Amino acid sequence: MMMPQARLYDNPQEFGEMIVQHLKSSLNLDVRQQEEEPLLLEIVYGPDKEDDRAVVSLHNTFQTYMRSGDFNTAIDYLNGVISCSNAMQNKEELLMIDTTCIYPALRDQKYVEEAAQGLELIVEENIPGLCTVFLEIKDGYSKLISQKMLEHHPRLNEEKVKRLGYRNLRSEGWTPSRMTLQSPFRPSCYVETFLDNPFPIECQFINPDMSRGHVPASFLIAFPTRRTVLLMRSEEKMDTLAQAKQLAKKSKFHEMVRRSYRVMPHPVSEHIYWSCNGEIQRLENV
Repeated sequence: MMMPQARLYDNPQEFGEMIVQHLKSSLNLDVRQQEEEPLLLEIVYGPDKEDDRAVVSLHNTFQTYMRSGDFNTAIDYLNGVISCSNAMQNKEELLMIDTTCIYPALRDQKYVEEAAQGLELIVEENIPGLCTVFLEIKDGYSKLISQKMLEHHPRLNEEKVKRLGYRNLRSEGWTPSRMTLQSPFRPSCYVETFLDNPFPIECQFINPDMSRGHVPASFLIAFPTRRTVLLMRSEEKMDTLAQAKQLAKKSKFHEMVRRSYRVMPHPVSEHIYWSCNGEIQRLENV
């Protein structure tokens, strides 16, 4: 039997300090923990460039590490930060936006509120507990698009960024599932898994113009991680909230979602949502 991995860092302060030391030695830059929030780091791009800084959130990485004990999650994230920081050490590169690479992505509302303090992100609130942010995804890393970045792009504004993001997503076409699993506990229920796509696909499910013809009138959906979407359809009726909750429990879909959220890297939400004729509600107490 495989033994669980022992954790070396059991609190946010120690975890953040460890990441800071690694970043300092790898980047040769000033890296600081915020005093009131040890999981928020600031990377300053030079002693005479106090205003040129990147804010790095360790919230999701620490959360995954605490649940799984897998230090490789932290190492992977650290390597991503180093790669991104090396690519962005000049201000022009940092503020540049390639409008063909903007995509909408879902993030936990609490994450957006806590991890993005002072960044003035472009955000939509269209699902209970989740927010839509807008990312530029290019050259192996992503940038959250903020109001400050738009100051350097007079032809762009918040509404145009949103339109471009959804336009780019639509132009990719519908992204199908990688695998369909029949529930052994409720054979009438089938779970479709959407994994490891090159761009965020979550918003294709909440945009009726995109989802029409690809999903049933009623279904359950969850966004446990940034790279995973789980959708459950059923041969049984799912026309009411009570029916949806019953099927989520009897098929054990709720356990699958919770396990994915707690074990896999980059968690987003353990909530399950019921979509019925284009209207989305969060299932409570499942």
